[in-house]
Amino acid sequence: MVGRTKRKRGRSRQPDLEAVGLVLVAIGIFSLAVLTPAFPTGVLGEYLREAGLTHIGWVTYSLPWPFLVLGVMFLFRFNPVSWPRISTGYLFSILGLWIVTVLVLPVNAGSWGINLKAGLSGFGNLVGYLVGALIITIGIDLMMGWLPTHTFRTLLTRLFALASAIFRSAVAMRNLAKSRAEFYADIAQLRSALQDLDRDLLALSKLFPGSSELERWRKEVNKTLAGPSKLTPEWLGEGQADQKAWNKAVQAFTRDRAQDMYLQFQNEGMPDFEGWLRKCKTLLQESFNDSSGPSAALDALRKAIALDLTALAERYRGLSRERDNIQTTVKKMSPRELERASVQHGRRLEHYEKIALDAADIEIYAESISFWRSLVDAIVELSHKFPGHSSLVKLEEHLSEELRRGRKHLLQFEEVRGELDRLERSLRGEDTAEANVKTSLEDGDGFLNELFVAEDSVSSPNFAADFESLGDEVRSDETRLVAPTSSFSEMRLDSNGRSANVTDDPSIPLVGNSLGGSLPTELEASLSEQLTGSEAGLTAVGSDAGGLPIQLPGLDILDPKDRTDHDPEQVAREVETRVNKIDATLANFNLQGRVVSSVRGPTVTRFEVEPAPGEKISRFANLSDDLALAMAVGSVRIEAPIPGKSVIGLEVPNANRDLINFREAAEIASFRLSKARLPLILGKSIDGEMVVADLSKMPHLLIAGSTGAGKSVAINTLIGSLLYKFLPTELRFLMIDPKMVELTPYDGIPHQLRPVVTNPNDAADVLLGAVTHMERRYKMMSKIGAKNLDQYNEKARNLDLPEMPFIVIVIDELADLMITSPKEVESAIMRLAQMARATGMHLVLATQRPSVDILTSLIKVNVPARMAFAVSSGHDSRTILDSLGA
Repeated sequence: MVGRTKRKRGRSRQPDLEAVGLVLVAIGIFSLAVLTPAFPTGVLGEYLREAGLTHIGWVTYSLPWPFLVLGVMFLFRFNPVSWPRISTGYLFSILGLWIVTVLVLPVNAGSWGINLKAGLSGFGNLVGYLVGALIITIGIDLMMGWLPTHTFRTLLTRLFALASAIFRSAVAMRNLAKSRAEFYADIAQLRSALQDLDRDLLALSKLFPGSSELERWRKEVNKTLAGPSKLTPEWLGEGQADQKAWNKAVQAFTRDRAQDMYLQFQNEGMPDFEGWLRKCKTLLQESFNDSSGPSAALDALRKAIALDLTALAERYRGLSRERDNIQTTVKKMSPRELERASVQHGRRLEHYEKIALDAADIEIYAESISFWRSLVDAIVELSHKFPGHSSLVKLEEHLSEELRRGRKHLLQFEEVRGELDRLERSLRGEDTAEANVKTSLEDGDGFLNELFVAEDSVSSPNFAADFESLGDEVRSDETRLVAPTSSFSEMRLDSNGRSANVTDDPSIPLVGNSLGGSLPTELEASLSEQLTGSEAGLTAVGSDAGGLPIQLPGLDILDPKDRTDHDPEQVAREVETRVNKIDATLANFNLQGRVVSSVRGPTVTRFEVEPAPGEKISRFANLSDDLALAMAVGSVRIEAPIPGKSVIGLEVPNANRDLINFREAAEIASFRLSKARLPLILGKSIDGEMVVADLSKMPHLLIAGSTGAGKSVAINTLIGSLLYKFLPTELRFLMIDPKMVELTPYDGIPHQLRPVVTNPNDAADVLLGAVTHMERRYKMMSKIGAKNLDQYNEKARNLDLPEMPFIVIVIDELADLMITSPKEVESAIMRLAQMARATGMHLVLATQRPSVDILTSLIKVNVPARMAFAVSSGHDSRTILDSLGA
């Protein structure tokens, strides 16, 4: 009873579901009618429809359905407990979809969606998508009865799992592709190495065609190159192991054959070629004195054969240099390089054979020239005995014509000798008859005497009278010029071909009229007389007036070159060690650069360092002391950069320096064939080329450096260069040596104007005398309209006047002169340096005290060419060169 009462009370409290359902259904139907314009809903319906569609867009169409569904359920008295949760989830889902619509199609989301979209951009859009998706999943979770964010978390987990799977698959595929690429790259590298090996074996097979081992290796290599149908890592490993083994075997085989080829290179060439060359030069050195007849033709042939000999020597030395360059690297050559070296070796052997044939011809012609000398002497002797004989004249003309046609007529020596013997016998048979005819003519009408008188009257050229006065003036000036040059002690040749002083009387003034004094009349006449004899003796080069003919000295009197060649392998190891030290030192100081090449000179080796892009050059220039310490040398000179190259030069002293022999320098073609007016041998450059300068272009030279640096050696080399190029008639020396040891050995040579001046007090007077001599040369040049010495000598030859030689004034120690007589010495040197070039007078000054009181500004300004040896400080270097670097 009680329970029934409670149930009745409970039902009475519950709302009437049918009524609520009816209301909800009515609201839903009204909402659908409002959204459908065909139904007449009045003004209120139109307002609600426009407001909903305008503000929230498509969401308006989703609002009636919850009312209809819930109302129908209530009408059928179905009241599920979860309808609030489902309705809330539905609304959340609609809200999330509306947010997504706002981001994708804001036009369909109404004015609120458009305004919301306008406020979102960039990162806000991404956040909007995430919020929309989260709200949708929450709505689904609510409708399904799950915990909120369950669906969102599940989706994220699945997405992360999918992304991880995709990433792992990509990594696996990439690793697989990488391993396959590496596999095929190793195969390509192996095939390339095997192809190189096959080419090396082919090159060796060409060199040694009878080697069965090489053919077997080639077959195995080609078999490995063909490979199996399916390439496997096992095949790759076996192929790489075989390739390494074959490489070692081929390298060992190549080293052995390279040693054999090294010995073959050593045996190249002609034995004692240099001795044969000196022999032929000796045969061809002496010229024929006569400038007409067979002598002229023979001298022309001698010069042509001498030129061919020089060209042949250059060809031989070029082949020898090529052989030496290859020989230094033959032990490190690859098989293909070895094949090329073998081909070059064969080509050189062919050239050597051609040179041997040409050398045999030249030797025959050179010996024939020596035979012809005695024949020419016999012809000259007959010409003196039987002057003007028609048969002898015809013989000379015939010989001249035949010899001008070519050198093959040199081999007809015996035939010409027999013809000359027959002619001599014939002439001696006619000698008696000619003597009788001459006696009868002399006793008769005197026709020959009249003829000789007539010939004497016209022996002078017609133009001599026109220039008679000018010639007298020039000759008188020449007499006055050399008469006071007792200061120069003018030399003349004695009967032994050596020089003799004009006078040794100490009472004669050193400078004569140049100092304002006057010479006694008798002494001046005596000096003029001796001058005339001296000039005549010097002009008649090669005369037989009681002395030997003047000629240039031969190279055979010089010491031969020392054979102190260094071991190429040791030099290469030394260079490689220094390259490694330079690279290591640069790396220690964080400098990006590397050694790209090296050039070995006589005393230093230049390493060329290429800096990395962007590296400062000044950082390299500050490392000289550190590099010298690393390589254990005294100093390292840095040239940054090398002119003409984009690299930095490091000049490192050699452990073993090369000795430059004067004979080696004098034999070089750049000196022998030099077109310089006054060629000077300066030494060998860092590239191994002999440097030959021209004193006439300098036109004066200053040599300075500390004691023992090599100044006197340089002066002796310069003097030797000129002695091997000029006769005493072409060049004269005036030497001043206060030290009395360096230049005094030159006393007695015919090139000396006077003995070497060793007294500093006398040196000032001698220099003032040189100034006076220069002024007199200018007067003589002005009288015949010459601007320089060459023009004067050319016009003097046309006017039958004596030529003037070059004069080189050599002062070995300028400091002693500047201390003794500074004003006189400085003024004389300044005058000579300013004006003496045109007159053919040049200065060579040397000092071991490069200070400002010795090398004054006036001297430096007028002597632009300077040579600086090692000095004790940078101040001395600036004094000499006006910059560092000495």
